[in-house]
Amino acid sequence: MNPIVLIGCFTPLAIIFIIMKLAVWVSAVNTENSYVGKEPLRKRGPFVANAYADVDEKEEEYGDRTDYR
Repeated sequence: MNPIVLIGCFTPLAIIFIIMKLAVWVSAVNTENSYVGKEPLRKRGPFVANAYADVDEKEEEYGDRTDYR
């Protein structure tokens, strides 16, 4: 098979592949730009005063099943 014919057959596939990759890339960039544009306007909070506190400290029971000391 002549290499020119082979290149001629696969060139449209390569062009379509490159166009699809560029379209997906442009779409991802636009999506990211719109997300970043909305991010400063997003509502935040309320925040927890002590995020690592033991919330059920008073309710803990130590018995034969829970006392692992």
